[in-house]
Amino acid sequence: MPDSIARPSLTPVRGALGLSVAMGMGRFFYTPALPLMVAALHWSSAPGAWIATLNYVGYFIGTLVIAQGWVEPNRFVYRLSLIVSTLGLAAVALTPNLIWQGGIRTIAGIASGLIFVCVTQRIPANSLKPRDGGISYGGVGFGILVSGAIVLAAGSFADWRQLWLICAVVSAIFSIIAWTWPIPARIPQNPTPTEAAAPTETTTDDPAEAATRFDDNRRRAMAILSTGYFFQGGGYIIIGTYLVVLAGPVFGATAAASTWLIAGIATAASPLTWSAVAARIGTVKALTLCYCLQVFGALLAVFGSSPVVLIIAAALFGFTFIGVVMMTIGVGTQLGVANASAKLTSWYSIGQIVGPAIVAAALSEHIAAAFIASAIALAIAMALTLVGVLAGNVGR
Repeated sequence: MPDSIARPSLTPVRGALGLSVAMGMGRFFYTPALPLMVAALHWSSAPGAWIATLNYVGYFIGTLVIAQGWVEPNRFVYRLSLIVSTLGLAAVALTPNLIWQGGIRTIAGIASGLIFVCVTQRIPANSLKPRDGGISYGGVGFGILVSGAIVLAAGSFADWRQLWLICAVVSAIFSIIAWTWPIPARIPQNPTPTEAAAPTETTTDDPAEAATRFDDNRRRAMAILSTGYFFQGGGYIIIGTYLVVLAGPVFGATAAASTWLIAGIATAASPLTWSAVAARIGTVKALTLCYCLQVFGALLAVFGSSPVVLIIAAALFGFTFIGVVMMTIGVGTQLGVANASAKLTSWYSIGQIVGPAIVAAALSEHIAAAFIASAIALAIAMALTLVGVLAGNVGR
């Protein structure tokens, strides 16, 4: 369908499916599929951990090249990344060779990062209704839900190769629909932010001095926000990584798929919910509430010896992490910083790499301590994020 005649009513759905391809399948299908691969290929825990880490590194590279201005988040990059992400899913099935697996997952991570930024940076411009942004961000949860459902539905009769090929087919279908997500063919070199926070007061009559102070304040706010986002990335991924480990003795062989399915359902419902909450009580209070629930979920997982507790922990994980992502990127966009989504996501990606590495090095034998570390990281993230929001003087 030509871009010019793409139906506006389907625009948020196209964004949602783009994020489903990038995140729910391109990045996160590995989580429910890994236990089956480990069992079939007789891997130890090390290969899976290193391959996952390489995917995180790739994701960081994808966001970094846009944040540094080396690659434009334009239509060509977006569409090429959809193709690469889908082919990357199919390529995993070709051989279990660890070098191949690591290389493919690194490339897939790069594509996921590029798609995520291409979609999220255009959500404000492409949202005609307040709920549209929530629908688009809901694609992350929908993709996670689809990933878990594929493994649960087909895992009993399909081997690990066939599961990856099934996921690739679904990703291809989603990519066809997401293809016409409205995104410019060329990005202006010096875009003028349309929603940047403006200085409300000044103690000088010199416009140049007022503008300088505003820019300094905006940079300071972005630096604080980015640091908080780093801790968020590290804290959230510890939960996502080790919740499946806790679920193993409780749910058995279907632990990863079961917890991922619960998290996916919660994640899909999260963006619209938090959009409504933020509109009603303000961004600061909504972020505070979202973070508090996330910290509670991390602490709750410490006692994850029963199905009910694990289900609640998985639901809180899914319900909160995308809410924080959506609201934080929204704040960065309002600050008017160029490529705000890419810059914030780069710091988030570093946290995703550092968090599991620290846990693996120091706390791998103490899962409860890992969740306590996650809760501490998330509490720090909450404090820094709220300071960044207040310092930026964005809509509250």
